[in-house]
Amino acid sequence: MLPTPTTSRWRAARVTVAAAIALVSLGIFGAPVHAQGQSKVTVMTRNLYLGGDLTPSIGAPTPGAFLAANAALFSHVGLVDFPARAKLLAREITENKPDLVGLQEVALWRTGTFADPAPATEIRYDYLALLMGELSRSGHAYDVAVVQAEADLEAPAGAPHFLDVRLTMRDVILVRHGGRVKVTDSSSGTFANNLTFTLAATGGTVTSTRGWTAVDVVHGQRPFRFVNTHLEAFHPGVRVLQARELLAGPLATAPGDVILAGDLNTGPDLPVAENRLAYAALVAGGMRDTWEILHPDEPGYTAGLGDDLNQPADAVEHRIDMVLFRGEVVPVSSLIFGNERQTPDGRWASDHLGYLAVLALR
Repeated sequence: MLPTPTTSRWRAARVTVAAAIALVSLGIFGAPVHAQGQSKVTVMTRNLYLGGDLTPSIGAPTPGAFLAANAALFSHVGLVDFPARAKLLAREITENKPDLVGLQEVALWRTGTFADPAPATEIRYDYLALLMGELSRSGHAYDVAVVQAEADLEAPAGAPHFLDVRLTMRDVILVRHGGRVKVTDSSSGTFANNLTFTLAATGGTVTSTRGWTAVDVVHGQRPFRFVNTHLEAFHPGVRVLQARELLAGPLATAPGDVILAGDLNTGPDLPVAENRLAYAALVAGGMRDTWEILHPDEPGYTAGLGDDLNQPADAVEHRIDMVLFRGEVVPVSSLIFGNERQTPDGRWASDHLGYLAVLALR
């Protein structure tokens, strides 16, 4: 395991334009880039944290234990209070003013009558609506460019709820309203390769469907593609296949200028070697890591702050939230954030930290 970073190492890590140009002059980026007159785009990736851990429900050994685990999960979603966390997340966005934001685990929680075979439809927590409401009230409006619904899971929850509880997972891209970046097209999809779990209590199966969102944009007269994704967390083989799908699909752009943001659940320094393979596949496919270029001697940890969101600020120990790129793009600066403030009851905005990168478009 890599050494735990101090807060100062990853709280506000930045490099200057001059440093980026120096790297260019050494041949790391190819032809020299002049700072004057370069178009720059700021992108952010943020995992919102769905609100709890699904694995106790998946592994519950009996129907009674299954009902109890589902009830505990739904109670925990309320405990970690996304409406309060949305205020922190909105403040992060308004302070950093990214042009493009990739969001993961944008959960939609709905409930219905207990043991009713009809899909649950009563909205209890719509993370996207809550966050957009906070952004609107802040006076820093963002537009929802594309939403991709992915895993859609429903199960009965026992005492004290006695409800059917439905979770729909989504990936979302936001674009700053009236900003420098103009969307010309959008697309999204789910992966063909997804992890399927067997429920111990019932013998039934559930699929952890994951996917991606993308926007084709123009910055001034400079076009590029921005892709957002959340790769599989619990199976390195499936994760590698999903990375290859990205390379063959939304990342296969012409002329090739593309920025990828997301919770990749992989990285070059993860302690388990298999968990590095999807990162290696992306790099082998031509993607380059902004953090590795800008901060080669810093760990850049972004996860995780625990299910209860109240662990110490320096409890993060993995770098899995990233911005990668390919093409005529130069990383200029980057920032890891998310441990600066907490909700009134002492919880972080997410179990992940956020990552923001500024890139020059040559």
